[in-house]
Amino acid sequence: MRPWWRTSLLLRIFLSTAVAMTVPFAAAGWLLLRQASDALSGGVEEEVRGSLASVEALWRASGDTMRTSSALLSTMSDVRAAFGTRDAMTIQDTAAEIWARGAASPETLLLVVEPDGGRVLAAVGDRSPGAKAAPEIPAEWIAVARKSFPKPAPGFAFWRDMLWQVVLTPVYVDGSSGGAPVLLNVLVAAQPIGSTTLTRMEHDTGGTGFILTGGNRTIAQTEGASDPAARFVSRQLELSGLDGAAIGHLVARRPLQLVENRIARLRWTIALGWIGAMLIGLLLSFWLTRRITRPIGELERAAREVGRENYSVRVDSATEDELGLLARTFNQMCVSIEGARSELIRKERIHAIGRLAASIAHDLRNPLSAVTGGAEMIAEMDLPPEQSRRAARTVHKAAQRMQHMLEELSLSVKKQSSVRTEEDLRELVDAAVQSQSEKFLAKGIAAQVEVPAGIVVTVERGRFERVIVNLLSNAAEAMNDGGAIAITAADGAATLDIRDNGPGIPPEIRETLFQPFVTQGKKNGLGLGLALSRQTMLDHGGDLEAVYRPDALGAWFRLHLPLKDRKTSEKSA
Repeated sequence: MRPWWRTSLLLRIFLSTAVAMTVPFAAAGWLLLRQASDALSGGVEEEVRGSLASVEALWRASGDTMRTSSALLSTMSDVRAAFGTRDAMTIQDTAAEIWARGAASPETLLLVVEPDGGRVLAAVGDRSPGAKAAPEIPAEWIAVARKSFPKPAPGFAFWRDMLWQVVLTPVYVDGSSGGAPVLLNVLVAAQPIGSTTLTRMEHDTGGTGFILTGGNRTIAQTEGASDPAARFVSRQLELSGLDGAAIGHLVARRPLQLVENRIARLRWTIALGWIGAMLIGLLLSFWLTRRITRPIGELERAAREVGRENYSVRVDSATEDELGLLARTFNQMCVSIEGARSELIRKERIHAIGRLAASIAHDLRNPLSAVTGGAEMIAEMDLPPEQSRRAARTVHKAAQRMQHMLEELSLSVKKQSSVRTEEDLRELVDAAVQSQSEKFLAKGIAAQVEVPAGIVVTVERGRFERVIVNLLSNAAEAMNDGGAIAITAADGAATLDIRDNGPGIPPEIRETLFQPFVTQGKKNGLGLGLALSRQTMLDHGGDLEAVYRPDALGAWFRLHLPLKDRKTSEKSA
């Protein structure tokens, strides 16, 4: 049994089209979603890099401002003069007045530090502690400032438990008598980096979170970078100390929640769009497939009609494509077949008439010769009474044979119709067997009837009985050495079997057994008996068939009966 999807050309084309559409659409949707996801993720990474670049640029600008302001102070003669007094108040006032003009931000702190010991002489800045409260700076800062002379030394450093962006600027004066420059003070420009700074950077960068680390610990972080359940895209910026070594990192983190939400919405949008497009495409494909296969369906229906020998069928051939050409070719084929069939029928009729005439002439020759010879003997010879009666009986039998042949021929050209009556099958079989009893006795044939009484059939009694008689007569004529004929039917069955143990039906005539003029091994007859018998059964709504089985001897015919009712069986006493 073929799979269900291979039984319809329409379904096969539709499924092929659906698969051909679905696979590319699915692949395109997957690629589009992947490209969009990569683009969104790449956009987040670019935002994080941009945020770090912005922060780095901001700190560079801030360091440049502090370096420029410190360099300006260190080169001004009045500032050097004030620093040379060693008076803390003078240094404080001078530094505050000038620093206020070029400070990078209110949080920027300026310290004036002694080169020996790192004591703070002055501290300038709105949020900076006073000089007395300012602690000493680390001695390594002074060493860095001496080493970087005459350039300022920028970098990041830890001081007072905070991370600072620092610019160290040494202030030198010429030594006496043209000697080496003398280091007066060290200007320390510092800007704290803490939670406030990170929060401001988060706001300025549009939501990028920051984490500041140093010394193997987290110094500060923003709220947007501290969610432990969130997924982030992270990049970090290395912070270099005053000596150039890394002392910490600034980590920029951008949450992926927004990107994932966009990807999810995009996925749903693509899925819904894909489903909509596929439904429209499938409907359109189904409509187009039906339009394409409709001519094929018409050809298939027309071919079935041709198989039923209806050669007048035609199909529409309006299109100019290959299907239209096929339809026109099919119509031409039907016209050719119809013409050839008409010519064949005409020739078959002429041939049948010739065969019928030849068969009639052949079959009537022997009885006609008997009639002619017997009549001549009676008319021309003076025969004794007993011989005259014998000759008359011979003429009578020959005339009866010719009359039987003519009746058989008459039945082959027209149907006889009479009133149908309900008959007992057993009575019909017994009557047919009784009509052949003399022939059975002469050939030593035993008839075995096993047909229950009460099986009722509605038939034309004469025609139906002739069917049984014809089958019994054929069996008797084939059984020259005697034998047995069994007529059986099960109680309530719809079949009647007639079997003999004779030579059987020759293989060469099995295919044409029920066609007219087919005979084998019979001395008399036109070969119409089985053809008329089968037609009688068909007219009654039944059928007649020959049963062939390897283990069965003789001929076996089965009558399919048009049963009606079951007669009420007689009650036993």
